[in-house]
Amino acid sequence: MHIRKRIYRELQPLTKFLKKHGITPNIITSTSLILLPPTCYFLINHQKAPFLTLFILISFLDALDGATAENENLKTQFGQFYDAFADRIVEGAIYFSLAISYENLIYLSFVALILSYLTSYIASWERSLKYTGIGSRAGRLLIFIIAFAIEQIYYGLIIISIVSLITIFHRLLKIGKKYKLKKDLF
Repeated sequence: MHIRKRIYRELQPLTKFLKKHGITPNIITSTSLILLPPTCYFLINHQKAPFLTLFILISFLDALDGATAENENLKTQFGQFYDAFADRIVEGAIYFSLAISYENLIYLSFVALILSYLTSYIASWERSLKYTGIGSRAGRLLIFIIAFAIEQIYYGLIIISIVSLITIFHRLLKIGKKYKLKKDLF
């Protein structure tokens, strides 16, 4: 969480500018969804540079909407829901497009997607765990971007799956400790 706060602090001049000009976190989130279809198109058609450019922009917007909400005191319950909902749409569309584009990665894309969804699902039930574990959303995005940039998507998906699985178990253990369910877990 320390890194997130530092990034949000660095983005503060931009978030102030956005607020001043009436650009809300929900507008930023919507912009990422608008950019998603061309991003998927470029991925499906093996156009690496435009895909990576748009995907990095979508990933940046994912951080910017949260920074704007927090820095400018624009948090709302709907905004938190909408951001999480949009994150799932982005993840689902990217993994689905990857499976279409690279037939040899269909099953691995599916596994990475399910484990990513489960990681986020746990955090949706227990908000205090959102930044717990090595497989948070930001980490998974970074792994995906690097793997795609160096053309090691197969290994990137394996790493994403492993860090997601580790994070799932880490979060489940924390929930078990919180609710004192040690005996009931297994």
